Amino acid sequence: MTRLARDGRRAVRAGLGAALLLAAAVEPAAAAVPTAAAVRGEVARTNQQAGRAQPLVVEVQVRDETGASAASGRMVLGGAAGPTRLELALADGSHEVHERRAGRYEATRDGQPLGRAMPLLPPLGLLQARNEADVAAALALLGGDPERVDLGMAGGADCWVLGGRDPGPFDANGRPSYWLDQDGRRPVRIDERGGVRFRFGPPARHEPAIFLPAWIEVEAPGWPRWRIEVVRVTSGNLASAP
Repeated sequence: MTRLARDGRRAVRAGLGAALLLAAAVEPAAAAVPTAAAVRGEVARTNQQAGRAQPLVVEVQVRDETGASAASGRMVLGGAAGPTRLELALADGSHEVHERRAGRYEATRDGQPLGRAMPLLPPLGLLQARNEADVAAALALLGGDPERVDLGMAGGADCWVLGGRDPGPFDANGRPSYWLDQDGRRPVRIDERGGVRFRFGPPARHEPAIFLPAWIEVEAPGWPRWRIEVVRVTSGNLASAP
């Protein structure tokens, strides 16, 4: 056999070996993406285990980008399908109410509608959904696709992205989506249309056994970044909440 033939065979064997290594590397990555139904099930299971799949009243402190207190108040959370409301007393003495209801976002200041308002109230129905159907419905209200799952990274965590994400940088995603930490199953982020983004801090426990993110950072184009700090959480009948 000529030297040229031997070199040719070695090249072929090397090429086949590289191809097999590449296939072995790609296959586990593809297998790491679960079905959308499985992710929806994990979201619902985690919500129930965290004790937040029920009506809640959440006392909050809102801070501006400098860390100064800008407002205080409460969020009234009606569950995955119920309305949610944020009631705030601002530092200047005015009062704002932000509401999410049936996919609409509305805000008033001292009873007057705000034509343009910082979207401070997160779509927390995704953190309260009790089952797969509730998770799908809550994401659909944001315009997201509950049948799509991609992989992403956010807050230092490998995430399942329910609703999918745009190709490219993770922070440039424009698809409505819910980001769930693969390891700790904690909520990491929710993206809405128009570049609105809610980033969640680590879970904090409130009695008797309710876990909510310790803080929520709100990002929206044209607005400074604000942070909502969770002070206290109680459960019960929202109709009787003061």
